Amino acid sequence: MIDTATRGAEGRSVVRSFAGPALFLLATIIYGTIGYSILIPQASLIDGLYWTVLTLGGVGYRDTYAMGDAFELFSISLIVLLVISITLFVAVGSRVVASGELAKRLRRRRMTRAMEGLSGHVIVCGYGRVGRACVRDLLDRGRQVAVVDSDPRHEAELEDLGVAYLISEPEHESVLRRLGVDQASAVICAVDSDAVNVYITLAAKDLREGLTVVARASDPDTIHVLQRAGADSVISPYIVSGAQMAELAAGAA
Repeated sequence: MIDTATRGAEGRSVVRSFAGPALFLLATIIYGTIGYSILIPQASLIDGLYWTVLTLGGVGYRDTYAMGDAFELFSISLIVLLVISITLFVAVGSRVVASGELAKRLRRRRMTRAMEGLSGHVIVCGYGRVGRACVRDLLDRGRQVAVVDSDPRHEAELEDLGVAYLISEPEHESVLRRLGVDQASAVICAVDSDAVNVYITLAAKDLREGLTVVARASDPDTIHVLQRAGADSVISPYIVSGAQMAELAAGAA
């Protein structure tokens, strides 16, 4: 799920796509309203609008009375403009559907509703190798998960997993709020950057005192920094994996 700014920009993009056809249709209605009010004797603008709607709606009015060649030629021009308007709407609609914009918006709206229903979930910041392993293990345990990662290439995989997610910078407080940090049980800082993990830890602890934060430290020297930032547990994958490998090798001897 893309963050608020991106979602809003995409929404405006879809609206702008239909702006041209909508303005053309509006201009057609104004053209018909004014034209009929001039062609029909003693007709008001309301009368002109009425005849325009009759013409564009295909209702017909030949059974009322004949108004002459000018009236009929004007009606033909109005109908041609209507056909052009419909063609523009169909063309834009087909482009929006083909580009996947509409499907993306519907999917993100569904994901937003799912995120609003989260409670007692674990927020995983970063969907690299460590974050991916955390998410899959949590799902295997039957836990609810919300993921935030800055790389849009992970969106398809997260969508397939069916988890709530945001494509955004995880260190921002607004992102953690959208992920439901107030109702979360824990936050996992699994970003590749230790500095970003420190920022996430500080932001999470500031937003909710007592929240459990588990952080990743690529550099062993950063472990104490993360602890001072408020992380409840700090894991260094390289130290842990190295210790496990050494233990297995020692046991074999």
